[in-house]
Amino acid sequence: MSRAVYAVMGTVLFGALVIMVAGFEALLLDRDPIDEPDAGTLLGPLMVAAAVLVVLLSLLRSAALSDARDDRAPEVRGTFLAQPAVFARPAGSGATRSGTGDEVAGPRGPAPHLLVVAIVTAALVYVLMLAVGGVVYGLVRQEVVWVLLFAARYAVSPFVIGSAVCAGLVVGGTLAVSRVDPGRSDPRPFD
Repeated sequence: MSRAVYAVMGTVLFGALVIMVAGFEALLLDRDPIDEPDAGTLLGPLMVAAAVLVVLLSLLRSAALSDARDDRAPEVRGTFLAQPAVFARPAGSGATRSGTGDEVAGPRGPAPHLLVVAIVTAALVYVLMLAVGGVVYGLVRQEVVWVLLFAARYAVSPFVIGSAVCAGLVVGGTLAVSRVDPGRSDPRPFD
């Protein structure tokens, strides 16, 4: 199975986990994820959509880098934003180079570290959820000061922290699962 399929499945899993965790946290803590009554109904879903986008791009980028490292990069480069344009597999074993300079084979170095990618993704989810929530709530209140006040208030919110933890776990798990190739007798090395 392609690593891009793992990336999409991991992103769908993350979206479902965020909804489930927020529901359980709201039930157990007896409070709404967004406490401001004038925030509207789109603030929470926009924050979650930003987090889902970060997870998708992180997983697609890791899949593209791993495919380039394993010489399994697709022939068509630049088909999605997270795909590196500098790594590509040569057109065939006996093909000549076109001379553009962007047909360089990917590095044969070690695979991207699972823990680093998972922590960076979790941190980006945390920061982006606060930023999107602050900007949207600042637009609702029509005052710039609410951008910082909203971000400061929800910096310790269990909903934002739970989303970041879920992002780290899903990205780490998806990358670990995508490195196992059932067609090969020996699995790819883990970090």
